[in-house]
Formats: sequence, C-alpha cells, structure tokens
Amino acid sequence: MVKKEEFYSNEVMYEGPIFKIDSRRVKLFDGTIAQRDVVTRGPAVGILPLVDEDHAVFVKQWREPVKDFVLEIPAGKVDARDHGDVKTACHEAAIRELNEEIRVHPGHLEEFADGFEAVGFTDSKIALYVATDLEHLDGSDQLPRDEGEFLDVITVSYDEMTKMYEAGQLNDLKTLAAYFHWTIRRLKNGR
Repeated sequence: MVKKEEFYSNEVMYEGPIFKIDSRRVKLFDGTIAQRDVVTRGPAVGILPLVDEDHAVFVKQWREPVKDFVLEIPAGKVDARDHGDVKTACHEAAIRELNEEIRVHPGHLEEFADGFEAVGFTDSKIALYVATDLEHLDGSDQLPRDEGEFLDVITVSYDEMTKMYEAGQLNDLKTLAAYFHWTIRRLKNGR
C-alpha cells in the first residue's frame, strides 16, 4: 500500500516573479531519501466566455515554451490586485482577466472546475469558469494588458471548435476542459 512521503529538507533553487522552484528531499516509507523538484506558482484562472450557447471568445498567442501559437481560453494567475480568500481572489482574477484580454465584463460568472494543473511537478491549481451575459468595455473601463502580452481575440463557433478538437488542433488542457464543459452544457440544454 502506498504511504505518505515525509518532508526531509528543502532548498530554493530559483525564485522569480511568476514561479519558484524548490528542490525538496523527502523520506520514503522504506527509509530512503528521494528528491522532488517542485514549481510553486500559486492559483490561476481560466474562463470560457460564451457570447451565446453557440459561440465563445478565445485568444491566440505565441507561447515560447512550446514555440507555437496556441488557441486558449482567457486565463491568468491570481496576483496582488486580487483580494480576499483564494475563492474570492480567483473570482476577482477571472473578471480582471476577461477585461485585460478580451475587453468584456461578465454579467454572470460561474466556476465549473478547480484542479491541479500538473501534479507531477507543481502545486499550481486553476479555477475554471464560464462567463455569460458579456458586456463590451470601452476606453477608460479597459485595464492595461500585461507587459509583453500580445494576442488575437477570436470568436469561435461550437462547430468550429469541435472540428479543431477532432483534428487534434486543441493542445491546451485548460481549453480542452472548457470545450468539454461547453459540450456537457450544450447536451444538458438539448443541443
């Protein structure tokens, strides 16, 4: 039977503005010591913004780690601008990210999932939301985008998204989770 690892020691290997890397040593149930490299980033959010039940807004941007353009739901990390407990801060971050990335404010925002992004090396969690009753924001109501953030805002139909999924063109897991939620939502509504 698998047993809990015990903390033995930790060394911070890197600490930057977005994440921290710890080299942790743990004691296994058989007494041996093992190394666990852990990326700590803090909570993040992703939002499926529905224009209507058949159309959603996505962003397409260059992602250097994968050296490609990626179609994604609007998303970002919770930061000092977002206040309250984790749940409240995530809710605030979702509203802020919708403003920064696609220039809308949600009339309704509902969390549909909350989970770890990659449990093998990070404690990072992402809260996923669906946003409806979108209100376009103009001029002074718009928040500045993050420094160095350049993206295309694209409205995609459910049928187009399904074709991309079937062709293996959706390669971002938070966006896949949002697509699956959209599918379930449509099935529940008889579509």
